[in-house]
Amino acid sequence: MDEKRQHTALERVAQVLSDMFSPIVLPIYMMAVAMWVSPLVAVPEKTRFVMTGVVAALTAVIPTAVILALIRLGKVKDVSLSSRSERMIPYTVSILCYAATAVVLYSVRAPMWLCSFYLGAGATSVVAALITGKWKISAHSSAVGGVAAALIWMGFKDMLLFGTPYWVSGGIVLCGFVGTSRLILCRHTPAQVFAGYALGAASVTAMLLLFAN
Repeated sequence: MDEKRQHTALERVAQVLSDMFSPIVLPIYMMAVAMWVSPLVAVPEKTRFVMTGVVAALTAVIPTAVILALIRLGKVKDVSLSSRSERMIPYTVSILCYAATAVVLYSVRAPMWLCSFYLGAGATSVVAALITGKWKISAHSSAVGGVAAALIWMGFKDMLLFGTPYWVSGGIVLCGFVGTSRLILCRHTPAQVFAGYALGAASVTAMLLLFAN
């Protein structure tokens, strides 16, 4: 009985971690880091809040609304998109939203490294959408892998204004927590989790090297 309770508690913790660091919210966290921990902190605070809100609307509110609508229509069973066959429309919406985010940021003259992060997220979604028809690659680990890559890049470029080792280390540790939570919940295999890390990190790094150097 005690072992069963411990297992249940572990699953609850894993679910909380999965929800707190889902692909829906991680782009918002990254925008917050950009606005308050990078040189962009010099931008007026009101503008920083507004732009973070715009990114939240594009990368979280719209995709979530689409998923909820699909659930009501019976096209999707749950918010987690457990079935591979249910992921194509949400992936398509995410791709369009990430592209729109990059365009909006570029239009307000945001630095290219910030635009590149969202281009990388969009590229990740494109590849994941192509893969998901055959294999259930982890969207959670793809997202957190992209964030970790961005934090590492910012660290190398001395763009984190304080606590650089902690931000970089935190990004790497977060990958471990999120990936482990997906394994505990039996949502993915280790191969799917590690493939997600590789995809997210490679896509974001590629966009940063192409457009932000």
